[in-house]
Amino acid sequence: MKIFHAITGPISVNTWGIPLDSRRVMIVDPGGAVEKIIAYVEAQEAELAVILCTHGHLDHLLALPALAKRFPKAQIVIHSLDSSFLGPGARTLHKDFFRALGAFEMIEPYLEELPPATCFLAEGDYIVDSPWKVLHTPGHSPGSICAYHSDEGILLSGDTLFRSGCGRTDAPGGCWNDMEDSLTRLKTLPPETQVLPGHGPKTTIGRES
Repeated sequence: MKIFHAITGPISVNTWGIPLDSRRVMIVDPGGAVEKIIAYVEAQEAELAVILCTHGHLDHLLALPALAKRFPKAQIVIHSLDSSFLGPGARTLHKDFFRALGAFEMIEPYLEELPPATCFLAEGDYIVDSPWKVLHTPGHSPGSICAYHSDEGILLSGDTLFRSGCGRTDAPGGCWNDMEDSLTRLKTLPPETQVLPGHGPKTTIGRES
């Protein structure tokens, strides 16, 4: 599987482009670099079928408004517990969130209205009838998810699992006990599973176990 990767936005988010089949692609965590993402989709001569948000924090969503305008048929999907980070009122929520972290000045230039989700995900769902299965992995946020492709042995881990670490849990909505449970669960996956995280370099389940 040939996967697109770009490091995007002011907090260096990993944005991934995933072929779902010969006709459809998925963008994961569009943190910026709109032109690169559009160029990738157009080069595939395929439909942007879905924009997957592994959680609702704004650094992972900065390119979402532009992509939603450019590809209006693309589904925007997120776990229901993070749904308030999208749509009406989300801009105020993001302001308050980054103020609480002392990082508002970093994110302020990028604040704009975000489109609502078109579909809410839950544990065990398959994303737009593809082999990518939703694993609900709260801790970094209540609605954090990973997406797992068992045949390819790939985990899109968002901000749950990083190389030599995990996402922070001291932000609003974070919970260390939930994170511990989520990490324990992920470590039951095959050790050779390739982990594509929301920040930082790739890793494997075996390395992080």
